[in-house]
Amino acid sequence: MNKHGSRGDNLGRGRVRSEDTKGVKDLAYKLAGDFRDSKLEGATIIVDRLERLKDLAVDGQVEQMRQLKDVMKNWREILNSVPDETDELATGDMAVCSSWYAPKVQVKLKDLFEEFKDTEKAFAQIKPDKFQDLGRRMNKAMEKIAPAVYGMQNLPNEVSDVADRADEREETLKDTDTKAMKKLLEGQGMTISLSSLEDCKRGLLDLVEPTQRNLEKVQTFVSEAHDKFKQAFEVPCPCCCMTSYVYDQPSRCLTELLENADRALEVNLQPFFELLQGLKDLIDLDMSRISKPTKRFAKLAAERVDLLDKIVAEARPSGISPCCFRPFPLASPRADSASLASLQAKEK
Repeated sequence: MNKHGSRGDNLGRGRVRSEDTKGVKDLAYKLAGDFRDSKLEGATIIVDRLERLKDLAVDGQVEQMRQLKDVMKNWREILNSVPDETDELATGDMAVCSSWYAPKVQVKLKDLFEEFKDTEKAFAQIKPDKFQDLGRRMNKAMEKIAPAVYGMQNLPNEVSDVADRADEREETLKDTDTKAMKKLLEGQGMTISLSSLEDCKRGLLDLVEPTQRNLEKVQTFVSEAHDKFKQAFEVPCPCCCMTSYVYDQPSRCLTELLENADRALEVNLQPFFELLQGLKDLIDLDMSRISKPTKRFAKLAAERVDLLDKIVAEARPSGISPCCFRPFPLASPRADSASLASLQAKEK
């Protein structure tokens, strides 16, 4: 400290000038321009989609498939027991003509059972665990890609925040960690991670296309099941006017079929279809749409960060780095008493 009470030396190090904060603001503005010029926004949108896709794959839509599996099991048990329960197919007012009505319902339910078996077979070929394995591999690749791209996207705002804080409290400028910014722009592991993501595309079409066909088949049956089960219990001519009575006084078989049809309709298959379409888009994705903008931005931004580093260095007392504000080491218990006395005298 000099006689004027200033901690800055004769060269002015350790003092923040107004032009310094203005310089930082200018750098933030230029970084925002670099973001636009490098087309990094396009890469960010792609990474957003990949993150969503990865999460859907990791989930595997296991819960939705479990719910549908329960419904499928119930439908099979109900339809499989129809031949043994013909007397229960006609209830209420229709019971008086059960011997005429029940066999006709039985024939239609038998046809529905055959259609159901095809749907059940398609459902069994959907393998959520394969998508979960894919999701884990995508997650590993995105561990480097997402933080790097999002970090670069946020860099203009981060530098702008540095300027805002310096406007409010000048001493905060010296604490800016430009080393972390430089490390971010190096994009360590990005090339390897993009290569790993590219590897995830191998054999993907053979997984996605059959799954999509099977899922569409399941969805079609589920969406039509309620109406088809009701149609199976329609009363044929010349007594078709009795159909409303059948629906008002449904048999246990019809009630259970419809209840499970309603349960199946409540299962949301849209995320699974979103996953499948997203994976198709991944197959066609050129990884250079991520790598080129990030490399371009990193090259432009590196110059800005170097300038910021110089401004921060000027604001920092000589010999002090952002990580060097550490306490002095404790004196050894064997310290010489004369040395301690000398230290105390200096402090006074």
